[in-house]
Amino acid sequence: MFILQHLHPVFLKTRLLVLVLISLQHSYAAELDSVRTRELDTLLVEAKNLRTTHAALPAQVYSQRELQALNALNVTDVAKYFSGVTVQDYGGIGGLKTVSVRGMGACFTGVNYDGVMMSDIQSGQVDLGRFSLENVSEISLSNGQPDDLFQSARVFASGSVFSVKTKFADKNTNATFKGNLHLLAGSFGMLNPSVFLATNAGKKWAFNLSADLLTADGTYSFLQYYGIKYNFSEILTRNNGDVKSARTEVNSRYNIRPNEQLTFKLNHYISERGLPGSVTFYNTDVSNQRLNDQVVFGQIHYENQRSAHWQHQYFARYNRAFNHYSDRNPKYQGGLLNETYLQQEFYAAAVVRYKPSRQFHFSTATDWWYNNLEIKSNIFFRDFAFPTRISGLTNVAGKYLSERITVAMNLLHTLTREQVSSGTAAPNRNKLSPTLSATFQPFEDKELRLRAFYKNIYRLPTFNDLYYHEIGNKNLRPENAHQLNLGATYSKTKLLILTNLELTVDAYYNHVSDKIIAVPRDLFHWSMTNKGVVEMKGVDVTLKINSLPVAQGEVRLMSNFSYLKATDRTPNSDNYGEQIPYTPQHSGVASLSFQRKWWELGYNLQYTGVRWIGQTTVRNNKMEAYSLHSIFANFTYKRIELKAELLNVFNTQYEVVKFYPMPRRNFRIRMGWGF
Repeated sequence: MFILQHLHPVFLKTRLLVLVLISLQHSYAAELDSVRTRELDTLLVEAKNLRTTHAALPAQVYSQRELQALNALNVTDVAKYFSGVTVQDYGGIGGLKTVSVRGMGACFTGVNYDGVMMSDIQSGQVDLGRFSLENVSEISLSNGQPDDLFQSARVFASGSVFSVKTKFADKNTNATFKGNLHLLAGSFGMLNPSVFLATNAGKKWAFNLSADLLTADGTYSFLQYYGIKYNFSEILTRNNGDVKSARTEVNSRYNIRPNEQLTFKLNHYISERGLPGSVTFYNTDVSNQRLNDQVVFGQIHYENQRSAHWQHQYFARYNRAFNHYSDRNPKYQGGLLNETYLQQEFYAAAVVRYKPSRQFHFSTATDWWYNNLEIKSNIFFRDFAFPTRISGLTNVAGKYLSERITVAMNLLHTLTREQVSSGTAAPNRNKLSPTLSATFQPFEDKELRLRAFYKNIYRLPTFNDLYYHEIGNKNLRPENAHQLNLGATYSKTKLLILTNLELTVDAYYNHVSDKIIAVPRDLFHWSMTNKGVVEMKGVDVTLKINSLPVAQGEVRLMSNFSYLKATDRTPNSDNYGEQIPYTPQHSGVASLSFQRKWWELGYNLQYTGVRWIGQTTVRNNKMEAYSLHSIFANFTYKRIELKAELLNVFNTQYEVVKFYPMPRRNFRIRMGWGF
């Protein structure tokens, strides 16, 4: 009754439209079932190139083969190789990491895991570091939103979307059993065993199981430089960076009929880690902050594409995240601070697509979810608000596509209802957000395409933003972003000595009003403020090439470069016209590899330009540019795999976040056996 009493009339009308479309689909499906059908063999087509070069909204994709050429331990490490991405890293294997795309902040980046959007109502930031690469078949980044309209409404509600797909056994094989065992070891006491198993039970059922453990002491040396005035440095040791974690995931897929399937996922993650403190001049105090996490979620997805004209799919998901933070420090009464956080989410979604012809596609999607947050503390939060939020999204979309022209548009409706057990709740929200995109091929015989998109998106403050003790601000205004992108893509096969070339260039302009800036006080506590107006002007360039056989092998190059001018445009601001904190103007990556028969050699480069942590007129606020060079060698013979990595070859001392030194030269060795 509470939900029905508070839902907006527009919200109910859009959901009524969805129900009507679904009922029409069912009647059409019943008619289809009355016709005798014959199952045809499935034809698999490699569509990755089309997704990157034909998409109206910029998309970057790393396949399973390409992921092997990156010096990546988890999904967060892969994110560093995407154009326009800035990763905030506090050091160490278990260190907290956040990701920002095109300077818009981590909360604008959604994470799509096998079709269902992940979430964290407390912080708004999904920890990509907890996703292993062992069961991943593909990782992609879509600026704005994915090009496919057959998605839940929540996919359209982010400024950019990371998509992660897991592996299954081949769909059309009989009972098979495949898998692999891996052991990864490296510097700082790291040990990471993992297992992946996949099997088919006939042609209907497919299952997979993946599990991995990670342990590391996280102790590494770093170079502390004491500035021009003192002109000396010393080697110190980074402590309290240990981590222990375990992740287990089970996936199941049931093929009901051709083009109709049901998938299930159950994921459990647990970790216990230290949070190293900041390092300032002559400060040798050891941090005693600890963080324990326990996250479990389950999701179910039904998809039906049996009809040529009507398709529909449904999602349901439950997520429970618990974490415990502690800090032993004399400044607290009794010398100890204990805080526990529990958040839950119940989520459901429905999507219907109608294709009256090959040229026209229409879809509508409706999502509903409920979030709550509970906090207990031995010192703070005695009057915590215990907030709950009911959120609803409805998206209506249409697309016209031909061989040379594609035009798409959608309208997203956002509605929230918020309550607290004490105090005043943040205001309810109600917003319409449009998106328009187009791509055009000017020459029929050349794979050159011009593309453009405009998107308006609405980012609500998180529960931490609003209600955190002495930090939360209930008067925070939501961020309202306008995204504009103009670009060109070009692809060519068999060009001179190349077998494949992909080139994309995109210029963009983002305007964010009431931008929420998170400034870290330590690894777990932040202060939140609206910056007013921030403008981002930038260019992203990506290049991928594959060569003709060289010395009986193949050379592959993947690279990107980003220029981003993200400035404070708030009237009367002390920082007016200056680059916003922790956002480099220049950044880029490159990955070069040579593969021949059973072995592969590779080199990876990451470059980050100058950043500022405050006013650019203050010299101490400047953070110098740095570049990281890494190499690897990979040997694969039949069922055996060996890989050795040397990271930060030139022993560069650098910081991603001020006063949080990163590791210098280190190594990893990976051994695997497939069966």
